[in-house]
Amino acid sequence: MGLNFSKKMIVGVSVTPDIGIEVAQIDYEKRILKNYVSKPFQFDTRLQGNFDLDIFKETLYDALVEAGIPQGSEIVLNVPACLFEVKDWPASLEKVQVVSAIESEVYESPIFRDSADEVIYSYAHLPNSTVQFNKFVYTAAPKSIVMEMAVQIRDLNYKLVAIDTSVNSTLNALIYSGRVDVSANMSWVMLLVENNCCRLISMLGRSYVDYKEEKISIGKVLEESENYEIVVNAVSSLLGRMPSSLLYVISKTDIISAEALASKLSYGAPIVHQEVNSYNQTPFIDLAFDLDPQKCSLASLDIIGAAIKKNFGSNSLAPLNLFNEMLGDVYYSQTNPVFAGIELSVGNMFKFGMVFALILFGFVLAGVYTLNNGRAEKEARLSKLDSDIASITQYLKEHEDISTQAFSEIDEIKIGLTGNKNIYSYYTIVGTEIPKKLWLTSLSLGKNVSIEGQADNLESVYGFFRNIKDYDPSSPVKLQKLGLAGKSGGTGFSEVEGADFDTESILTTLNADFYEFVISDVEPSSQKKDSGNNGGNDSNEGALPNLEPLE
Repeated sequence: MGLNFSKKMIVGVSVTPDIGIEVAQIDYEKRILKNYVSKPFQFDTRLQGNFDLDIFKETLYDALVEAGIPQGSEIVLNVPACLFEVKDWPASLEKVQVVSAIESEVYESPIFRDSADEVIYSYAHLPNSTVQFNKFVYTAAPKSIVMEMAVQIRDLNYKLVAIDTSVNSTLNALIYSGRVDVSANMSWVMLLVENNCCRLISMLGRSYVDYKEEKISIGKVLEESENYEIVVNAVSSLLGRMPSSLLYVISKTDIISAEALASKLSYGAPIVHQEVNSYNQTPFIDLAFDLDPQKCSLASLDIIGAAIKKNFGSNSLAPLNLFNEMLGDVYYSQTNPVFAGIELSVGNMFKFGMVFALILFGFVLAGVYTLNNGRAEKEARLSKLDSDIASITQYLKEHEDISTQAFSEIDEIKIGLTGNKNIYSYYTIVGTEIPKKLWLTSLSLGKNVSIEGQADNLESVYGFFRNIKDYDPSSPVKLQKLGLAGKSGGTGFSEVEGADFDTESILTTLNADFYEFVISDVEPSSQKKDSGNNGGNDSNEGALPNLEPLE
């Protein structure tokens, strides 16, 4: 079946990692980007922790105004894919049993297992099922955050019509642009590289077949070769178990170039690549003549997928939409609890007008009756009201010097959150972003930050430090110390001679248990302790490069 392209234009809004908030409009039939604006916005990609909804609303408003989007326009929202899965269930299961199984999988996932927040999810039955098994794809996100974003879009006087997540938006953008062969018998693999994970999606034409995800710890604190090595090691074994006719490598992070990564991967089929980051110099689709090519080269696949979603619906085999009955019913009941679900047709509006006229006529009759039969009572009440007004006027005159500024609890809370944002951020980091095989021994938060800890590998230390910097790139914290910790009575650094060692031989030779580190925004003292055995000589004979022995 050919792809159908209609002319209706819609507004896409995307909350995109490394970019912020994007707004775009696309001429769907001509495949031309007509309008694009991006605004910086820092947030947790899992839509948790430091997701500031007030800043989201302000930033979105600025972007919509700059893009010239009139109020009342229809909006499709794209959010990061907090959870995305493709799974098979026995064909013998009824629909209600499958839905129950999906819900159980969502709430038992590591992302939401320990969260007190309710979860919103969407699923779709895929056509490439078998006689024995039905294949489903589903995605999920925290309900409270997504609901608040929807309400704030409504409060800005725009109409939200759908919510998709990044993996599905990326696939829709690829299909729409014709960058990949999606004929029914074409098998291919999509590799999405993001800041904290690699997603491998096995495809058959336009339909999902399988999904794998590997967490990674990459960052600017590591050498470039180390970052690429981490990604290659994470995906190589999985790619070996996912044969296909094509591997499509897409990098959504500025740390990894898709082109460079493709050259380092081994795969038994052609490899193509697409930059969706600062490495990209060419817009993904054609631009309107008045748009800046350099600025629009930043437009992500996520925003393109959002801008085309409503028109693309008939071409999608996975019509995922978080703005479903789980969220939409609550949204519409809050929007207009009296008339929710009532069709405002011309006939219905005439009926409502007639009912309103009858009610108004009844009130008029009641008023006339009351005036004719209770004039004395009305005059007495009017006299009392005049007296009350005179009393209130006199009171206001006597107290006109008193301020009428009301105490705002919300403002006071915001002031407290602003003053302590640094402390809250670091509590969030140490509570959610500590890698495996790393533990903290000291945490001091206040005017200054000091975090001390231990780990049994360097990668965990660098990964933890990268997580801290990702939360607040402008933070002055530095990795002040990193060194090996020896066992009691063990050999010190000064006794290690010579040569090159790998990590295991170093730990063995130095009789060391683990690494110790200090992360702080306080500059370390320039004075080191006297060793007592070498006459104050600070030389560290035999020490490892870039590792400082802890005192």
